[in-house]
Amino acid sequence: MYPTTGLYECFIWIYRFSLVFCFSLIVSCSGKSCSDKHKKDELSAAVEPMVLDPPVLLEKEHTAQQNNKSKRTDEQNLDVSDELELSRKGVKNIKRVAKVAEYKQAIVLLHGLARISSDFNAMIAILEKRFPHATIVALKSVNKDSNNQKSASLSSKLSIKQQARLAYEEIKAKIPFGSHLILVGHSQGGLRALVVAKEYEARLKRECAITIEQLITIGTPWKGAPIFQHIKRAKTFNEKFRKIAITLDKIQPNYSKTVRGYFFKKAPELAKHHPKVYGKAAPLFMKFGQIDGIADLDPESDFIRNYVVSSLKEVDWPITAIAGVLTDFSELFDTFQYPISAKALTELNVTYAELIGGNPNSEHDMLLPVATQHAEGLVTRNFKRIKVYGTCHGNKVGVSVKRGISELNNKAVIEKVTESIEETFYEYKEEKEEVVVEQGVEATPAA
Repeated sequence: MYPTTGLYECFIWIYRFSLVFCFSLIVSCSGKSCSDKHKKDELSAAVEPMVLDPPVLLEKEHTAQQNNKSKRTDEQNLDVSDELELSRKGVKNIKRVAKVAEYKQAIVLLHGLARISSDFNAMIAILEKRFPHATIVALKSVNKDSNNQKSASLSSKLSIKQQARLAYEEIKAKIPFGSHLILVGHSQGGLRALVVAKEYEARLKRECAITIEQLITIGTPWKGAPIFQHIKRAKTFNEKFRKIAITLDKIQPNYSKTVRGYFFKKAPELAKHHPKVYGKAAPLFMKFGQIDGIADLDPESDFIRNYVVSSLKEVDWPITAIAGVLTDFSELFDTFQYPISAKALTELNVTYAELIGGNPNSEHDMLLPVATQHAEGLVTRNFKRIKVYGTCHGNKVGVSVKRGISELNNKAVIEKVTESIEETFYEYKEEKEEVVVEQGVEATPAA
């Protein structure tokens, strides 16, 4: 009886003490200083300061421009597959951390000769998902007139240096102040990007606080396009081309005529029937025909032999050169029915490789050999080389190729571009748990 009564009274005292403690806590938190503190804490997360520094203003403006894109935080987990792979290696809690503030990230895309900015649509769709806060712009200043297929584009008419000037003006107009910029160029666009970086980097930094971080090229002829050498040597070309003309016509009627036009954009029939006349007239046309953008791609041009070669020795920013490789005609078309023998197909592929790259074993993307896409033999700095097999230079090799194998629509190429950008803008860090160790006490994670 007595022990029970004592326990009951103990519970009564604990209950009364709890009421007093709660009441005193409420009273102490109802004062002006405490309530002001809580209000201040609540407002600090919801209200921006009235006086903003320029970078903050830029961030707010850029956020408004990007409101149609999906949102991501500055740090986010890896994909599930990546997390599983890392967990197998004993690494956990990997976070994607922005090395460059996301509102300052910018990507500019430069298309190739006689092409248009919309060529990058498939790549842009992927980049917008991977880098939702970045400013992504495909330049239009030297677009081909899509409404007039016979008109010459500015990428053909103007020299690559003149094109770069237009690109610089467009970048100034479209890229936010203070951005960190990655240039992505396809084919001739890669050389245009080189000139932008070399000639206008200082001005962009001085005038717009824009910093060029990296140059990524896809199928760019760093040593020029050897295909232009055939314009001067039409007779030699004809001798080799006759070996494969019949085979090409078996694949598709009159396909040899179409492929010949792929090599000789101007007057291919004249090159076929009167090669000597063509050989003498073509260089004059290249020089005086208002096609400076094409003439610059000749391996023997001053632009390639002097400007590009010297520039690659001096660059201060990293270059990633992606080369496409596709050397088999049977992989080009959906409707290819193998109407030719395996021997004829082999001869076709070998002869075509010799026409494109100078030797039967050269790797190429159906227009440019890997040797020029990778600037092989040239002195380079900060130059990374990547090959992507199963992709060709453009969406046509005389006629349209099957979907997904042209370089700008190829998933593997786009992934390599994305990975290169990722390495520049982000890093992955492991979050380690802090451990508190006290003498004589078992180590436990800190609260």
